[in-house]
Amino acid sequence: MHLDRKRHISSSGLIGMAVGMIALAGFSAQADAAAGAALAQPNPAQSAAVDKALGSAPTSLKADVTAALPALQLYIVTLMCVQDDMATRALVEKFVGSRRTVMFNGWSGAMSPAKRMRHHDMVGCLTVTRIQNWRRIAANEFAFDILFTADDSGESYLWQNKVHKEPDGTWLIA
Repeated sequence: MHLDRKRHISSSGLIGMAVGMIALAGFSAQADAAAGAALAQPNPAQSAAVDKALGSAPTSLKADVTAALPALQLYIVTLMCVQDDMATRALVEKFVGSRRTVMFNGWSGAMSPAKRMRHHDMVGCLTVTRIQNWRRIAANEFAFDILFTADDSGESYLWQNKVHKEPDGTWLIA
């Protein structure tokens, strides 16, 4: 799959692409992992919840969040729907790029919010209840927390995120 940055892609189109084929061109190792990855399908309400949560960014961050939206939507859908730790690592690493983060530097624990829940049935996606604690870190970096909830068990998990804009304009998870 190739994403053309100049072409506008709707939110539902992005979520569909994330679910259908999460690997992007140029990431062969991740593409191999994605081919065997277990990725559940979000239901329409879960897809709408992602859009609503991303729309909650404060005015001071709206322009950056809008610019990072394609990467953020794919990243969030990956986190909420992937069902396997090793696949999660391979799929999510593409959002990190060359920066590497503590989350992926040799740590081999549960890599998805769902795997950190004791009673959630991994067959389905988590729901994004809200995105909160939006904050500016630097001119090219912002942070937020995602509250994921398992509809089947009622469990929730707060996932912390930083997003960084590279010199070439690419937005990556920091």
